[in-house]
Amino acid sequence: MLREAMTESGAVRGIPGGDPRITVYRGIPYAKPPVGELRWEAPQPHPGWQGVRDAARFAPMAMQGRLGTNPGEFYTKELHPTAAEYEISEDCLYLNIWTPAESAEERLPVFFYIHGGGLTCGYPYEMEFDGEHTARKGCVMVTPGYRLGVFGFLAHPDLRDPSQGNFGFLDQVAALRWVKRNIAAFGGDPDRITVAGQSAGAASVTALLCSPLSKDLFQGAILMSGGGVESGDRFACSLEDAREAGVRFFRRLGAETVEAARALPAETVLEAQQAMYREDQDRASSPGIVYGGDFMPEHPLKVILSGGLPDIPYMIGCCRGEGKFFARLLGRETDPKDFGEIARRQFGPLAGKVLQMAEGLGEEGILQLLESDAFHMFRVGQEALARLLAAQGKTVYQYLFDHDIPGGDGAGSFHGSDLWFVFDSLARCWRPFTGKHYDLARAASSYFVNFVRDGDPNGEDWLGFPLPGWETYEENRRVRMCFEDVPVCREIRTDLLLDLRIESMIIGELQAGLEKLVRQFSGILGKKN
Repeated sequence: MLREAMTESGAVRGIPGGDPRITVYRGIPYAKPPVGELRWEAPQPHPGWQGVRDAARFAPMAMQGRLGTNPGEFYTKELHPTAAEYEISEDCLYLNIWTPAESAEERLPVFFYIHGGGLTCGYPYEMEFDGEHTARKGCVMVTPGYRLGVFGFLAHPDLRDPSQGNFGFLDQVAALRWVKRNIAAFGGDPDRITVAGQSAGAASVTALLCSPLSKDLFQGAILMSGGGVESGDRFACSLEDAREAGVRFFRRLGAETVEAARALPAETVLEAQQAMYREDQDRASSPGIVYGGDFMPEHPLKVILSGGLPDIPYMIGCCRGEGKFFARLLGRETDPKDFGEIARRQFGPLAGKVLQMAEGLGEEGILQLLESDAFHMFRVGQEALARLLAAQGKTVYQYLFDHDIPGGDGAGSFHGSDLWFVFDSLARCWRPFTGKHYDLARAASSYFVNFVRDGDPNGEDWLGFPLPGWETYEENRRVRMCFEDVPVCREIRTDLLLDLRIESMIIGELQAGLEKLVRQFSGILGKKN
């Protein structure tokens, strides 16, 4: 097996995985540590090392609040039971590689996966990311770390970088470029890279798709439970507004200059970020895409609507129960009596039509509306993106994860539940999964690796059994793969409420001067099955 590889920075030595046919390379640096004078600067090339670097240990997590300290917290038990054991540091620009290659000549497809966590937490070796099982199916898997929170997404008038506000995204671009230059040494094909992500990772994929700096770095894109056409400041913020937020953040830090802020301990900066986020949800500590600089010259929605996304295959999907799960987890379950206020907030100028549709339904009917796709925080943005891409003639595969999740806690198909299946990592989970779950995981993970390999999820599973057919999502025939007890491809029924929600979101997000694009997009929305 390929236990050593020569990169541009030096040689690295991996270790056999639990499956010894897989070699694992942990903590390979792809850029200089972004500390000291490099805090709030674009990632810089790593100077390299002498001899053979041992790649047996994961690198520190990016700066964030300590995960895994509360055993009773849902995601501690679910995803982060050992997270408190890992180091946290600004020195976080490392990536991990799992490869089944026996030689550097194999040219296997590359699955480049960006972790989620709201761009404020998370790490590239969470328990549900099983790189070994993924690599066994015939690809090289890569997971990069990147700067989070105010360390990755701050802008300020005194910063020189033309892409300020997007340092975490610049880290992802740097990692992709490193992979493009070096992955052949690990048996990967630099011309067959699929970039994927879940939640904030999917938002990251959206940013990369819209940015001119990532042009030609990947050949496929997977967006899971996030990204697409999102709403609110988390989707996009102007450079001017982001700089104003940075000034307020420096004031909170008690730092009058960038130099003074860079001299502060990372823990002090993190504490200020967490306090600001708790108190007023300020933009400086609630990261998203900043437009107006080199990374994102224009509002990303303008790029999407004008057909500026690359002509590559797309896989887009989410979990059925995410919205309801988040409402319960955060203690914000919806009261039907608040429907009018909710409709006005989410549908804006189109709220009147929604209220007309709801007349005479009663509380039970209103509850059903509130649990529909039109109020699903991820479904709306992803459906909008799928419709637009299909109308532009791009290849789109859509899915909905709606499987039985055992455990007795009524979690349903919660945010992140699909990851156990996509990465075929059920055996790592505490939940009492049985045969049907393992069968679905084998199918789901095979679909994803097939897509990474061919730009098409169809074919056989990794054991050689044929998979149920997955049709493309078309402008005039909207279909999606439904991951239930077994995978079933179904046509999506017309949903007038969802149409209105998407249209209202697009109109609300667009800046002045884009009315023509709004009209074009509204035409796409109006085409029924």
